[in-house]
Amino acid sequence: MLNTLKSSHQHPAGRARQLEVLVVQSNPADTILTVEAFKVAGLTSGLHCVSDGEDALAYVRREGVYAKEAIPDLIFLDLSQPKVSGLEVLKTLKSTPSLMHIPIVVAAGSDEPDFVRKVYALNGNCFMRKPEELTEFAKFIESCYRFWSSVVTLPSHRPQYK
Repeated sequence: MLNTLKSSHQHPAGRARQLEVLVVQSNPADTILTVEAFKVAGLTSGLHCVSDGEDALAYVRREGVYAKEAIPDLIFLDLSQPKVSGLEVLKTLKSTPSLMHIPIVVAAGSDEPDFVRKVYALNGNCFMRKPEELTEFAKFIESCYRFWSSVVTLPSHRPQYK
């Protein structure tokens, strides 16, 4: 499953800057919540969703139906994934030289200390417990997006299409 939303995002300074964001979320209700949080925050440009870890890896590797997709600038990863676990996706991405630079925000329904330690041990960039309230989740998404799109300087990785 691939969902794509397009619009534009303005930097506070007025310069338009679009980040390609990949959301990896297996629960359809949580996917809707995440997309709605992006909409509430006004940040729907370049938003792509896949429904499992296997598709997440195919997406970032630009394989199969994802061959012409842009490599994401930022990944929001839920740990609960079928086929390939969220931790395995994180481990694979952070151990692949051509992909390890992509910031990965791990979102989970629990902030169990063991999960948090595992995420950081695998070089996850951020761990957050998903708020149940849409307004709080939207605030998190907005501040996280602003951080990665306007505070941080991300490397360029716009490869030629295969």
